[in-house]
Amino acid sequence: MLPCRAACGRRLQSMLADFQQALADLTASPELCIRVRHDPSILHQSYQLTEREWHRLTGIVKHPGMECNCIVYRANRLAPLALNIPRTCKALGTDLRGVVSEYWMSAPETNVHFYVETDRFCRFLKAKLAQGRVFAPDVGSILEIESAIVAAALQESYIEGR
Repeated sequence: MLPCRAACGRRLQSMLADFQQALADLTASPELCIRVRHDPSILHQSYQLTEREWHRLTGIVKHPGMECNCIVYRANRLAPLALNIPRTCKALGTDLRGVVSEYWMSAPETNVHFYVETDRFCRFLKAKLAQGRVFAPDVGSILEIESAIVAAALQESYIEGR
């Protein structure tokens, strides 16, 4: 392969990776979609995109289906929490949405292992409580019980195949 072709190929792969990362980031963040709708230049600031990729992404964020895409993504991230720590979720009440969004912003990478994802959220929530964050009075005690169950199940999942 000619040196120019090799360099061009690497540059295109890098751009494609940025396109894919941008699409993943947009799907994971309704807030980013809203910001890009108002100021599409944000994409150029954060990602190396061709004009074609940039136009595609700006079109995607403006499409009505993108909101549904974000909802499905968030539902998939919420499912492990709702299944594994339902009493904690209920105890959080109206605070659940905000604290979950905050967690997702701090931990954008997901883990398909439900116990891993739930354990990480439990540790995040415990840290918030330790920092003095105030939630409903029973959140801490319920979290302690459910997080212990999750931690034990997670540990058990690691040794099942032995």
